[in-house]
Amino acid sequence: MKTSATLKTVTTVEVPPSEAKQWFMALEEHPERYQFDTHAGFRFESGNFGEPGALFRTRERFHGIRLTLHFKLTTIGEWHFRFRLLRPPLPVWGTFVIAPLDEHTSLTLEIGGASPLGRVILRLPLVRGAIERQIRGEVEHIKASMERVYSPDNS
Repeated sequence: MKTSATLKTVTTVEVPPSEAKQWFMALEEHPERYQFDTHAGFRFESGNFGEPGALFRTRERFHGIRLTLHFKLTTIGEWHFRFRLLRPPLPVWGTFVIAPLDEHTSLTLEIGGASPLGRVILRLPLVRGAIERQIRGEVEHIKASMERVYSPDNS
C-alpha cells in the first residue's frame, strides 16, 4: 500500500469563519496565541499573516529536538493561507483552510511535498509521524485558542 505524501488534520471550531480568519490575521500582534508545548509561536520577519510574501519563523520541537523553521506565505485567499518551508531547505508546502459550516468553522492544516523529493521525505515513517503529531497538536491548539479568544464571555 502506497502512503500519501499529503498530511492533513481537520477539526470543527465553535466560532464563525470571520472570527477564525481574524484570529490568523492578528498573529503578528498576538504571536502568543500560537504557543503550546511543542511550538514556541510565530515571529514575523517581514509582513504579516495577511500578506503574500510575508516571512515568518517558528521554533518547534519534534521528537524532543528543537528546530527553527523559516516560512514564506505564498498565497492568501478569502478562506485559506498557503505557505512554503524555506529553511531547512526542504520542498514542503502547507495550507490552512477555513471553511464555513453554518455558524461554525472547519479548520484544516495540510502539509505536502512540493517536489518528488518533498513527497518522499513526507513518506518517511519517522518524519511522517512527527509531522502528523505536530499538525494535530497545532490544529487542536488553534481550535482551543480561537474558542477562548472569541467566546461570548470575552465579547
